[in-house]
Amino acid sequence: MSELPCPLCSADTPLDGGEEAGDSIICAFCFSPLKVTVKDDGSKTLIDNS
Repeated sequence: MSELPCPLCSADTPLDGGEEAGDSIICAFCFSPLKVTVKDDGSKTLIDNS
């Protein structure tokens, strides 16, 4: 399990590890819809999906 910061509230959002680019998740703190993106180096980030 890993965590990524929410782009809206900066809270650590837990991930189960099976997320892929384009998957939608909800921030555990502010409940905003987010989308998983994958950078060229393979690292994952979250973007606002509202």
